[in-house]
Amino acid sequence: MFASTGAAPAQTKDVVRIPFPQDDGSLTPYTFTFGYPLVTLVYDTLMWRDESGTPRPWLARDVNVANGGQRVTVSLQRDVRWHDGTKFTAADVEFTFDYMRTRYHPRFTPQLQLIDEVTAGPNRIVFELGAPSAAFLDQPLSDVPILPRHLWEGLDAGDVPPGHPVGTGPYRLVRHRKDKFYRFRADPGYFLGAPNVRRIDLPIVPDAGDMIERLEDGAVDMVPLTLPDDAARRLEDLGADLATGPYYIGTTLVFNLRRPPFDDAEVRRAVSAALDLRGIARAAGGAVPADYGFVHPESRWAPQEPLHRFDRPSARATLTALDLPTLEVLAPDNDPVRTEAGRRVVLALRAAGAEARLETVARDELATALGEDSGRADFELALWSSPPLVSYDPDFLATMFGPDPQRAPLNVTGYASERFNRLARRVATTTDPDARRAAVTDQLRLLAHDAPVVPLLFPRGIFAYNPRAYDSWTFVDGTGILDKLSFIDTAAPDAKGNRTPNRTVPRVRPNSGLPPLTMLSLGLFAAFVIAAAVAVLRARNRQRS
Repeated sequence: MFASTGAAPAQTKDVVRIPFPQDDGSLTPYTFTFGYPLVTLVYDTLMWRDESGTPRPWLARDVNVANGGQRVTVSLQRDVRWHDGTKFTAADVEFTFDYMRTRYHPRFTPQLQLIDEVTAGPNRIVFELGAPSAAFLDQPLSDVPILPRHLWEGLDAGDVPPGHPVGTGPYRLVRHRKDKFYRFRADPGYFLGAPNVRRIDLPIVPDAGDMIERLEDGAVDMVPLTLPDDAARRLEDLGADLATGPYYIGTTLVFNLRRPPFDDAEVRRAVSAALDLRGIARAAGGAVPADYGFVHPESRWAPQEPLHRFDRPSARATLTALDLPTLEVLAPDNDPVRTEAGRRVVLALRAAGAEARLETVARDELATALGEDSGRADFELALWSSPPLVSYDPDFLATMFGPDPQRAPLNVTGYASERFNRLARRVATTTDPDARRAAVTDQLRLLAHDAPVVPLLFPRGIFAYNPRAYDSWTFVDGTGILDKLSFIDTAAPDAKGNRTPNRTVPRVRPNSGLPPLTMLSLGLFAAFVIAAAVAVLRARNRQRS
């Protein structure tokens, strides 16, 4: 059983301890790799997502969309201050969006392509767009962290302000020992009210099995990685509580379209038909099969009918006739889920008449083989990540498969399709809800037909925590529980100290033509190990039994 900390109600908790899988630098928007949830403890965005993943005003107080969807006016919260005491103003917002349009960031800059002009006014900001953008309230408004102009202005390219990061968020980073730990302290003057937890400690624990053992021993209070069913049941038997929900980081089989045999769509379709997604997902820890393509089956953007078709006889007829050489499937060696998925892919290819072998490599080596950093791609097939932002709004598909490396930094396959580009423009600019949904479905069907990538599975979102240590975790659809909503109330105190609702749905004017806000969210570790505890925990459970 988990030992009680003697804590009073969670709202007065002194310390919560959360293991984190790796050091992620200084945690500014320009230095993080996997730690976006930690960045957003320090920095705020104009909008933020509630439990259902719906964008709500955060630094924004009100949103007005006009001019056919091409002008977005954001009124800002008052009395917000940066952690160094400087007053937050609209000039900080104007500076951030101009800065990120000119100082390239692979996550944020592609989201800003439709912005023609950003203008700061008295406590408001106006975005003039080159075309309507139905995704704008989520990406970029709910995703881009706002920078303090007085600290970032005038920096040379590649530089960041010295010292710990300064934001407007509910927490300040106060200590960081590289590869050892991070420590955050609550900002008692936070504009939405003082956070419930006064201090958050994050020890760096690279091994997922060690994370679980520390939770069992009472050395940490939750595990930020989604767990396989057997590990979750064991922890529940020991007294842990589980928070569950949809989780949007996917696993995909990626083809290299730049050379034979996968420059031929017929070969890619045959490989896709050889794969039993349900069997692969079941073998990889009870995951959710990606039957609906790149979007999670519980995303509002999922098509009405599954897109994947398992047809081994058809696949065998094609593959055996081609006399292919042995195919090499790459998988990350630190990820048991993707290793097992890769093994199942190899078995499926052999059953369909093709010779194949699995090669596990270090993640950095795999990223290099994929040409992730604008290098030369050198692979045939690989197991890789599907970004969660796709399930929040499929406008993000253009970042994965578009033709421009600056706007599509994740296009590791070399896929190019004018039809896809036309559909991507429709998805980006169509504001009629039914027409936009139809365009998204057409886009997903095209990707299923052309098969530059075969989406395989999504993990189940299962997070364990010690309720005696802290019991106010909030599960955000698609993300999990490591979110600032877990540490602050959803209401802010008024002038008399009464807590009244402060965050309401943005007032989207009837003449804007935009659809209602949708079920959108962000991911936890965009390319990190998903449920990395599987193999380690199973081995340790066998040893203990």
